[in-house]
Amino acid sequence: MHTAFIVLSILLALEMAVIGAPKVVQLNAVRISAEHLGVSVTLDRTIGVAQMAAAAGLLLGIAFPALSVLTGAAVCLLMCGAVGYHIKAHDKLTAMLPAVVTAAVAIVIVVLAAGTATTTNL
Repeated sequence: MHTAFIVLSILLALEMAVIGAPKVVQLNAVRISAEHLGVSVTLDRTIGVAQMAAAAGLLLGIAFPALSVLTGAAVCLLMCGAVGYHIKAHDKLTAMLPAVVTAAVAIVIVVLAAGTATTTNL
């Protein structure tokens, strides 16, 4: 279970960094997507910063599983917000699927991290 926790944490951290960095610098493709969803430049940059922070939190959480519980929960909430914006924009389910899958992975990390934190403290 510990290996799965580490692998999923690294993969989700990589995803958050790869998706967050272009939002911070407002690349054109990211801006077009944000405009479609009705997301302002300021909010989009803020989400990018949150995603970059999540990447750091997930990596640090490998050493400190309690941090992974918090970060995983935050990523899940962030993805719930993404789904909400997709619904508001009347997007198809396929457009929402990456956020749903990311939220599911974040939940798995929370569960695994909670188990790791509990066994570490015994």
